[in-house]
Amino acid sequence: MQKIKPILVFTCFFLGFTCAAQDSTKKKIPIKIGGVLGITYEGYGLNMKPAGSGIYSPRRPWNQVRFMFAPTFTIGKNFSLPTNFNFATKATNFAGPYAGIKDQSIGQFITNPSNNFAINPTYKWAELQLGTQYLKYSDLSTGDIGIFGAGFDLKPNTYRIKFFTGISQQGIDYVATPLPGVTGAYQRTHWMFQLGKEREGKYSLAFNFSKGTDKKSSVKSPPLTVTPQEGFTASMVADVYFKRGWFIKSEAAQSYFTRDGLQPLSPKLNNSFKPFIDGRTSTGKDWAANGSIGKRSKKLDLSYTTKYIGAGFQTTGYPYLQPDRWDNTINTRFIAWKDKINVVASVGGRVNNVSNTSLQSNQFIANLNWFTQFSDRFSTNITYNNFGFTAASGTNPYGIKNISNDLGLTTTYTWSNTKQLNLLTFSYNLSKYDERDVSTGVQTSNNTHTFLLSYIPTFFTKELLPDFSVMYFHNTLPSVKNTLLTFSSSISSPAFKKKMMLRGQVQYTLGKLNTFTSNKNMIASANMDYKLAKKLTWNVFLSTNYFKYGDELAPPVSLDGANYLESTYRTGLQYKF
Repeated sequence: MQKIKPILVFTCFFLGFTCAAQDSTKKKIPIKIGGVLGITYEGYGLNMKPAGSGIYSPRRPWNQVRFMFAPTFTIGKNFSLPTNFNFATKATNFAGPYAGIKDQSIGQFITNPSNNFAINPTYKWAELQLGTQYLKYSDLSTGDIGIFGAGFDLKPNTYRIKFFTGISQQGIDYVATPLPGVTGAYQRTHWMFQLGKEREGKYSLAFNFSKGTDKKSSVKSPPLTVTPQEGFTASMVADVYFKRGWFIKSEAAQSYFTRDGLQPLSPKLNNSFKPFIDGRTSTGKDWAANGSIGKRSKKLDLSYTTKYIGAGFQTTGYPYLQPDRWDNTINTRFIAWKDKINVVASVGGRVNNVSNTSLQSNQFIANLNWFTQFSDRFSTNITYNNFGFTAASGTNPYGIKNISNDLGLTTTYTWSNTKQLNLLTFSYNLSKYDERDVSTGVQTSNNTHTFLLSYIPTFFTKELLPDFSVMYFHNTLPSVKNTLLTFSSSISSPAFKKKMMLRGQVQYTLGKLNTFTSNKNMIASANMDYKLAKKLTWNVFLSTNYFKYGDELAPPVSLDGANYLESTYRTGLQYKF
């Protein structure tokens, strides 16, 4: 409840101020309110044959109610109050009923990641941040997690002062049963602070400090496989922008991270940074840095970027940041051929396991988006992405390796006559995913080919909006071959003097796994948007998903013609003001 008090106090103050402003006869302050208010009910059903076989797991709660209240209050020229309350009555994340918490406390409810409670009153250069916030201070300090708490963002003249503190993770008790059980987690609190100076388009200098701490007493039954952790990170960001488009951007960071807070304090002084963190025997420190130099112009951008992440660098603000690597890329954007060609690309390499503790590998990094408008009717777009994760393992003899290469080609052709406009699109995507087994070292390759052909006619004299598509999907793994052929079509049309918009869609898929008999999947949906009033809309959505298995399931399930029928009903009201 302590976290709620600032919000309630401010809300009461704001409502009182609003009433006073409206009742004032001497000087009226202009007040504007805009935003969205809505409520949605969602019903879910699942029937399986054979009943109770568990061949398919439910994806949603059987009943769910969601509320949305996102207004923005503007008072005069200098004060605004963006508000976002978006929450569900039943928790659907790991801290919900599936983790044994059927009735959430108020604290669990407002800090649940599936909910969002945020108020951001702003007056000129000062912003107060209350509730759930996703804040990015820099690339190496914090910015990858949502935190429920309170803070501020001040920008007087060229100065920058930021602070925020709150909870990013709830404490959850370890539960052995029912299977598969609940791993559990410690409550994690955060604080972050930034002090800097910035002049837009000229320079930026900022010092960032962030810390995350797991509270040991937040659970009655401690997790068996999770240890309480603590981390502190300090970084400096320095960006300079010169004339004629030249720029230099950089950041350097130092982290102290404790992997097990249950270990004793360490007598070493080099792994402590008092008063922010006391080093333990499981505490390590390391550094990271990134930088880029380049030039920007109207039709050409060119830059060089480098990033180094030490083997022991870890920050609670980016919990999934891959350490122990060095990236170098050349980046460009250019426009050519009378503005008909637009290219955004980068190419370079990554050295994994720079510390050379075990396996070391070099990885090619590339990204490409090449668009060409050959004529008013014909255009193409080519994309290529190479990304992945490679790291040494401390417990297995072989390091982790997950590398993905994606190549895509899309061509579009349009033609028209006096009655309609036609759009024909063909796309092809090749995806190759390489993975290494950390225990055996065996590498496997997952290759996927996807072909998609779609046709969309637009009638000049009719209000029907149809579309048609066919997709072929072919995926191969060692000893596994999966093929899908999908036909889909939809149609939409206004009704009742355009107060209602109707849309229906049907999709049929034939799937084949290795030499088993084909499975069949039919998906149908219909939705309606009806304007009850100028600002009030009623939404209705219905869908059904019928899947019939071939004989790929193990007996005796496959002998019974196994299938499932999944259905969803959703209806709600939305008011724009």
